[in-house]
Amino acid sequence: MKQLAILLLLGLFLASTEGKSQEVYSLNDLLQQAVENSHRIKKAQLQQTESTYKTKEVIANGLPQIEGSLNYSRMGIPEISISQEMLEMLPEEIAPLLSGLAGINALHTTSAGVTVSQLLFSQSYLTGIKQAQKAEELYQTLLQKTEEDIIHDVAASYYQVLMNYSNLKVLSDNILNLEKLYGILKLHYENDFVKQTDVSRLKVTLTNLRTQRETLENGIRIQKRILKIISGIPDDKELQLDTTLVNRMEFGQPELTGFALEILPEYQLLKKQNELAGLQVRSGKAAYYPSLVAFGQFNYSSYGTEMKFNDFNNMNTIGLKAVIPIFSSGMRKNQVRQAQLKMQQNQEEVELTQKYLETGYQNAVNSLLSSWSNLQDQQENKELANQVYGQVKLQFDEGMASLTDLLNVESSLLEAENLYNQQLLKYKLAEIELLKATGKLKTLMN
Repeated sequence: MKQLAILLLLGLFLASTEGKSQEVYSLNDLLQQAVENSHRIKKAQLQQTESTYKTKEVIANGLPQIEGSLNYSRMGIPEISISQEMLEMLPEEIAPLLSGLAGINALHTTSAGVTVSQLLFSQSYLTGIKQAQKAEELYQTLLQKTEEDIIHDVAASYYQVLMNYSNLKVLSDNILNLEKLYGILKLHYENDFVKQTDVSRLKVTLTNLRTQRETLENGIRIQKRILKIISGIPDDKELQLDTTLVNRMEFGQPELTGFALEILPEYQLLKKQNELAGLQVRSGKAAYYPSLVAFGQFNYSSYGTEMKFNDFNNMNTIGLKAVIPIFSSGMRKNQVRQAQLKMQQNQEEVELTQKYLETGYQNAVNSLLSSWSNLQDQQENKELANQVYGQVKLQFDEGMASLTDLLNVESSLLEAENLYNQQLLKYKLAEIELLKATGKLKTLMN
């Protein structure tokens, strides 16, 4: 009884574990997973955090700075040798002093102090703060752009995998039908109702379709591995998708959204870079301004022929230090000119990108409308191919149509279904591209 209970518990545990490993991901699940676990997004978040600390570092440069110091030094004094004749020649009051020096072998110096400094004025410092804050805004925009890029890549890969699953189902269904037909045809051949060439032709067709299926299955495995990497899903976790979603997809007249250049991350990023280049010009010009620093030094020192720490003299200094740029042999001038040229380059990049983004929006609109029109045509074509196949299949069963006719309509049906799936993929991808062109990719996560 005890062993049975253990087996039941083990079975429940394995069942729950299997259920977790077979979790089915929707598009929203994958997008949430990617935004939270993508390596690219994590890197962008770390860069943003780094820029925040960089801003704090720049600000701290203008706040009070305090440094302490301790110093000890021993200066050895060489032994003084004075002859008796020289001592006799010296005055009586000097001779005892020289005799006392003979016993000194080192001079000990000990000091301890604190230095306090405070920046009072620096145009470069004020401009540097603005640069650091603007860089922080730039990395925030870069994070938003990275998130949108990840959403775009995940959504596009997701639909590509689904469409390939749909194509795989079409292939598998056709192979299953042809396998049944192949079995019937072999019986007819054994009873001399059909020729060997008919059986061989059908076998060749089956072999080709099986090869296509194997190639497609391998492609799906590769796409799923890539999708797992983009979405930040661990390698040991199985990625299961709802492959029936393609059959439930509905499409109608596409809704076209307006174009607003200012909300696009690509444009915002370039604008931030251009603003940062402008601040770099101001930073170069700020080098022409003088800077002023207040400082104070508070030191305690001890000097003696013996090492001791109980006899210190106080030596304090306070003052102002002004650094006035006078002549740099053209260095500052050339730095400013370089920054101005860099800003002009960025401005050209902004204007060029603006044209590309506007053109990209128009292309996305045209692509979506074209895909919608073609999708309607392919849907009608698929329905017509199904009707033709049903009629010819009925005629073949009644002996009124040849095997060639059946294989031809089978091939036409397969092609029509594949074209419909491919056009459905193009339509969904066109929707994604329009969302990207209008800066609304995050609506996919709702």
